[in-house]
Amino acid sequence: MAVFINPFTDFGFKRLFGQEDSKDILIGFLNALFEGELKVSHIVYRDKEKLGESARDRSMIYDIYCTGEDGREYIVEMQNKSHVNFEDRALYYASRSIVGQAQKGSKWQYELRPVIGIYFMNYTEDVLKGRFRSDYMLIEKKTHQRLSNRLRMIFLQMKCFKKTQDECKTDLDKWTYIMNHMETLDNIPWKAQNELFQKLEELSKVAAMTPEQRAEYDETLRQYRDNLAVRSAAIKEGERRGERRGERRGKKKGKSQALKSIAMKMIDKGMEDSSIVELTGLSLDELNKVRSGNVS
Repeated sequence: MAVFINPFTDFGFKRLFGQEDSKDILIGFLNALFEGELKVSHIVYRDKEKLGESARDRSMIYDIYCTGEDGREYIVEMQNKSHVNFEDRALYYASRSIVGQAQKGSKWQYELRPVIGIYFMNYTEDVLKGRFRSDYMLIEKKTHQRLSNRLRMIFLQMKCFKKTQDECKTDLDKWTYIMNHMETLDNIPWKAQNELFQKLEELSKVAAMTPEQRAEYDETLRQYRDNLAVRSAAIKEGERRGERRGERRGKKKGKSQALKSIAMKMIDKGMEDSSIVELTGLSLDELNKVRSGNVS
């Protein structure tokens, strides 16, 4: 049995970063993320559900939504699977937080507070080119001069972080290493040098949970593992079929054909595009070609 909770589960992530008694842990992470750039000393958790402008609009549920003492708004999310048009989704969420700052009346002159979206990604996206950290903001194309600091999106591809414990030098390195390895650790490293890691250890112990918390955690852990198992099974099945067809048509093409055949069956079963993309590894464009009957 693991000593510490899995931070990639919904329960684990919110327990470590999204409740009042763990507020200083989130502040510590934010300061590690922005080290040398800005200092966060206080945050206020805000309602994670931001309603649309009318009853027909879709509500947006953030994992963590908070405001710093300087007015900056932070959206912090854990994503365990790919979403169709994931860049647009992140941009939409952040943009609605900006639009939500509008005030009624003629006195408001479009003064905006900065909104920073921070996305932990427990998978990889091709557009991010295998980078652990990708930091996007509004800049001029040639000079790279920043137009505004009001919108910023930071993507952290956790699987792209490959440093060993001895190689971790910065605070962000250490936070990332702990999150990636927490479920297999016997104790939290660096706690002697950083009291926040000591608190992180205490808060993340499975044995410290109440029976009700343990039941909730076990359910989110089951969902997390089920999703991983389904994805792994789909990939292995695609590889097996690809290898068989590869004997006649070339391994790479055979594997691609097998994945597309699996995708077609998923479409027939009514599965969502985002789930099919995640489980097969096909792009949305490839999936649309499969749907249209072009599977060559």
